[in-house]
Amino acid sequence: MRSDSQRNKPTMQTIADELGLSKSLVSKALANKHGVSEETKRQILLTASRVGYRINSSVMTVGTSRTGTITLLLPREDLKDLEYWGQIIHSIEDELSSRLFSLILSGVDMKKPSSLALPSCITDAKVDGAIVMGRISATYVHAIHTKGIPVVLLDADNYGNPTLDHVMADNFGGGYNATEFVLEKNHRRVAFIGDLSYSYSFRERHRGFLACVERYRRSYPHIAFEVIEITAPSEDPGCPFSTEQLRTTLRNHKTLPTVLVCANDPTAFIAIKEMDKMGFRCPDDISVIGFDNLNNDRWLDPQLTSVDARISSM
Repeated sequence: MRSDSQRNKPTMQTIADELGLSKSLVSKALANKHGVSEETKRQILLTASRVGYRINSSVMTVGTSRTGTITLLLPREDLKDLEYWGQIIHSIEDELSSRLFSLILSGVDMKKPSSLALPSCITDAKVDGAIVMGRISATYVHAIHTKGIPVVLLDADNYGNPTLDHVMADNFGGGYNATEFVLEKNHRRVAFIGDLSYSYSFRERHRGFLACVERYRRSYPHIAFEVIEITAPSEDPGCPFSTEQLRTTLRNHKTLPTVLVCANDPTAFIAIKEMDKMGFRCPDDISVIGFDNLNNDRWLDPQLTSVDARISSM
């Protein structure tokens, strides 16, 4: 007599019934035999994985794939910021795993030419695709293209190339909403902080910031809205803005901003530290709003107000 667990165990017939195929066709696909189209084989493997049918490891690679592997490229210096990128990488790995792909994470040394900086899985064309994240220049993306490897950009520069697939948060809308939030709180002297050369996301958030202030100026011509821009680059390539420019702004009490709209949360954290060094308190003296809603926001007291970019869904 068969036990309940044996009766409920998924079989080839379970997969066949799910997809409306014959059991013999499913058997061929799972044995990696000829006579099954690559797309049908792909659907059978995915269904088998979903229903919990144990598949022989030799056929775990999806049929339409040469290697079953995707590489994810990130500037090496950004690997230090896993509070932000880690959530995105985790979501990508989950999605790829559900589709029977594996992930290779590769740090790119941006100081080296593309011929030396790109990982061997790219130069030897040993992957089925590449996801490019962060501040990787167009030279590297072009080098990947010359290998015939499909590329998707994620929170990167668009390089002025509309043909590249690009996944991004609504940075313009987020910058606009953050600014609208503080203007509705009656702030009239607002500063934007973030090096505009640091990333495409920063430039879009800044654009949203300016658009919102301009709309309020038109809507309320009797109110004076003052914009302060702290957008110069830092001498430290890892810092997302010029701390010296912020300190200069804070020394000028005649034009002291009442709120800092920060291009991302790390910018906000650094800004708050600089304010503290100069004797300013948040939010008593100057309010601060960030962008990304990172987990370590909760360690601040009071907690940082931040735009939730839903980065785990990118």
